[in-house]
Amino acid sequence: MAANGITLARKLPELKECGLTSVNISLDTLVPAKFEFLTRRKGHERVVDSINTAVDCGSNPAKVNCVVMRGFNDDYICDFVELTRDKPINVRFIEFMPFDGNVECQETRSLLTNAGQSGKGKLFPGLKRLQDHPADTAKNFRMAGHIGTVSFMTSMTEHLCAGCNRLRLLADGNFKVCLFGPSGVNHILPCHSDLLLNFSFLQVIEPDHIIAIASSSA
Repeated sequence: MAANGITLARKLPELKECGLTSVNISLDTLVPAKFEFLTRRKGHERVVDSINTAVDCGSNPAKVNCVVMRGFNDDYICDFVELTRDKPINVRFIEFMPFDGNVECQETRSLLTNAGQSGKGKLFPGLKRLQDHPADTAKNFRMAGHIGTVSFMTSMTEHLCAGCNRLRLLADGNFKVCLFGPSGVNHILPCHSDLLLNFSFLQVIEPDHIIAIASSSA
């Protein structure tokens, strides 16, 4: 489950009882003032508390998504890596992606691409490349002596769509395969029936197959 972490800490124990095993929490800065500027709300301490609670609840790893923006938070990258020293946290550095007309930054893209390709150098000395899962969309590393891991998601520079197997359930009740996809399939009504729910999954995963079934039944 992906969340902003503002109210997640108090809900995590119950979510764990319901079967939740992993969480992705967004945190783009370790500076409270910058957090408030970026998100237009207070709550930095609550997000950090949610990350720690996720670790305490057994999320291994607890994933922290950090969108890197040059001139805003790139000077704290090493501090983010330090979060992985003593806790099973996976810090995931993500390239800035052009949603809703925002402007992507080529300099930031090159920063993460170079780091992710080498895992070495002045910025990230001591990173060891790890074996990736076939469906991973990130390059995974571990700093020598650290419990947690570091990942680089360079989806704008190096397209990773071919290996992605994500099926996303959004807050509005829609299933989507890709965040860039034009539309989703609503699951609110189908969730009352196993047959309809399975059909809604197929609508997202294999829309051409569904069209063929509908055409042959007509």
